[in-house]
Amino acid sequence: MNSSPAPLSGLNSRRRFLAGLPAIGLIAAHAAEEPMLQDIVFGSCLDTHEHPMLDRTLTLPRDLFIFMGDNVYADKGGIPMMKEKYALLKNSRFFKGLQNKPFLATWDDHDFGENDGGGSYPHKKEAQVEFWNWLDEPAASPRRRQEGVYHTQTFGPDGKRVQIVMLDTRYFRSPLKRVSKDKAMLGGSCVPTDDTSTTMLGAAQWAWLAQVLQQPADLRLIVSSIQFAPEAHGGECWANMPHEQQRLLNLLRGHHAVILSGDRHWCEFSNNGVFDFTSSSMTQKHPRGSPTPNKLRCVPKTYHLPNVGQFHIDWSAATITAKIYGLESELKITQTLAFTELKVS
Repeated sequence: MNSSPAPLSGLNSRRRFLAGLPAIGLIAAHAAEEPMLQDIVFGSCLDTHEHPMLDRTLTLPRDLFIFMGDNVYADKGGIPMMKEKYALLKNSRFFKGLQNKPFLATWDDHDFGENDGGGSYPHKKEAQVEFWNWLDEPAASPRRRQEGVYHTQTFGPDGKRVQIVMLDTRYFRSPLKRVSKDKAMLGGSCVPTDDTSTTMLGAAQWAWLAQVLQQPADLRLIVSSIQFAPEAHGGECWANMPHEQQRLLNLLRGHHAVILSGDRHWCEFSNNGVFDFTSSSMTQKHPRGSPTPNKLRCVPKTYHLPNVGQFHIDWSAATITAKIYGLESELKITQTLAFTELKVS
C-alpha cells in the first residue's frame, strides 16, 4: 500500500465514480482500485467539534475513518440547527484533518433529528438531504434518491478485501416498546418486543443487505449506530427487537464479520454470535460512569471517558485487533482475534 496521502481531488473523483454505480453497491469489482485497509478508526457522538480527543484521533494510524452516528447534535432546533451544526463540523480542524484519507458515515438519532427517533419522524427526508450535503454527495447520486442513508464500500484486492456495510437504524425503524418508569431498567424504559411485525431496517434495506452480503469479501465490518450484541439494557439496541437481531445473525452466518457500534457514551466489547465493538463518545464523559449489566461482554473492562476506536488488521498473521484509545497514551480496552474466530456460525 502506498502510504502517501491520496490528494483530496482524487478522493472526490473516486466518490463521484462510485456514486454513479447502482444503489445496491456493486463496487466490489473495483476494489483493487481502493487502498488495502490495515487501520480503521471509528467513533461516534460528537457534541462539539473542538476537543483534545478529536486532535488525538488525527494522530492515529488510519487508512479509513468511520463516523458511526450522532456526528452532530441537532435534535432540538430542527433543520436550521442541523444545517448550522453540519457547517461547524465541516469547517472544524478535525473534519479538515480527515480529508487526506477516505471516510464513511451513517447517522444516529441526534443527527437524524429526533432523540430516539425512528421511521415516524416527520422531517427524515429533509434530514437526509442535509446528511448528504454535509458529505458532498453528488446531486445525481443514487444515494440522494434512495430512502435511508445505508450504503456499502469495498476496499482492497482479492485476499485482502474488506467490505464496510453502513446500516441505517433510524429511517425505517418501528416504534420501540416501552414500560413505565417504575418498571424501567438502569439504561432506560425500552424493553424487548414480541411483535414480529416491527422492523429495525425496513424491507428495502433488508433486501439490499442480503444482496450486498453476496459480494466477495475476506472480512466484513457491519456498522450499526446502536449496539447489536449486548443484552437488553433499557436503551436503544437490537435486543429490543429479538426477531430482527436474529435475522441479521442469520444473514451473517458463514461470513467473517464483526460489528462496530456507538451510541452508549461508553465502550465495551460483546459477543452474541458475532463480535460487537462499541466506541462512544468522542467528546463526552458518561455521567453515571458505570455500565448497564451485560452477560455478553467478552472483555470485562468498560471505558467511560472520551474515546475513539481503532480496528487493526494484520493480514500476514490473519488477526484483527480492536482497540479503544482515550486521551492518555495507554490503551483502555484491547482484544486480538484470529480470523477463524470471526466466522459467524
